[in-house]
Amino acid sequence: MKTASGTSEANMESPLSAGAAGAARLAGLATGLGLGDRSGVCVDTFRAMTHSWGAATAGELPESDVSSDGSPVEFAIGFDDDPSLQFAVEALRPGDCPVDRVVSARATMARLVRRYGADERRWAQVADLYLPEKPATEHVAMFGAEVRQHGDAQFKVWFYPAVGGPERAAELCERGLAAVGLGAAWDAVAAHMPRGERLDRPVMFSLDLSAAPEARVKLYFRHYATDAGRLAELMASYPGFGAGSVREFCQVMVPEAAADLSAQPPVTCLSFTGARPAAVGGATVYLPMWTYAPDDEVVRRRMNDALAACGRASAPYERALREVASRPLGTGRGIHNYVAWRPGPGRPRLKAYFSPELRHADPAARYALDGQG
Repeated sequence: MKTASGTSEANMESPLSAGAAGAARLAGLATGLGLGDRSGVCVDTFRAMTHSWGAATAGELPESDVSSDGSPVEFAIGFDDDPSLQFAVEALRPGDCPVDRVVSARATMARLVRRYGADERRWAQVADLYLPEKPATEHVAMFGAEVRQHGDAQFKVWFYPAVGGPERAAELCERGLAAVGLGAAWDAVAAHMPRGERLDRPVMFSLDLSAAPEARVKLYFRHYATDAGRLAELMASYPGFGAGSVREFCQVMVPEAAADLSAQPPVTCLSFTGARPAAVGGATVYLPMWTYAPDDEVVRRRMNDALAACGRASAPYERALREVASRPLGTGRGIHNYVAWRPGPGRPRLKAYFSPELRHADPAARYALDGQG
């Protein structure tokens, strides 16, 4: 049954396998974004990245860290002059454990190298650091692919620096940067944790799996016990970020929470490249949406306001949302995971992150202050 705000009414736990459900959403997203002739690339890549899932449904797989409801896949739409479709997955198997996930991550990477020529040079430099025999985290790696109108799919991987224990997360970030020739970036990273690594916590270490000179290494941070004002102060030194603009973006997207973002920590990201190892190449703010709005219809209206403020058309976002949603937007929250904002030169860039809700709607807040995440 079609709905006004989604593709069909369905139970949150899909009767389809997680792979089939994800591939169907992905094909629809590609068509909705005008990438219809690229849908085969998207689906083929997705199936290669989710080989470990087999025919399991989302409910038969362990709870994932990719989407807020535990779904093992997340979609992201980049709204710029060359729209992009990104998907992230976690290599899981029914009944597995963190040790098994290390094996699955290594097998997934080998498959991407073999089938698509993904560059493994920097992966090899950090894999033993972030994929130990006995990980201290439930989750060890996520893989992503991004497809645009032209060119090959671009791959990336996200590792968990707390895999050696939460008290060693910053140390493993520093060692990871040094291993890929970016040790000079550490001063900038340390400056991004002014309240210490407990409150400004490094949580992900990401590599573009590419040999291109512009290939990035990215570090992601969760900021606990914060608000829009503190977030603005943290970002003010990066190009394009003014204290006022960060507050304004928070006011548009999370007005009821802008003065207190402690229920669900916002995320920031710093990127680095080999061209300028000591310099921050780009910075991004990610606002979590599944805990700071009453439902996804409200998030939709706020997203349209943000797109208008950035001079971006809302039609691609609306088409994408229709393809992802499987229920009326006003009946719950959780389809929107994060909204990313990067002012940069020219018009600001926005990216919306969507959960397919393969497990349930209305997910709870995640990543408690004293947890490992």
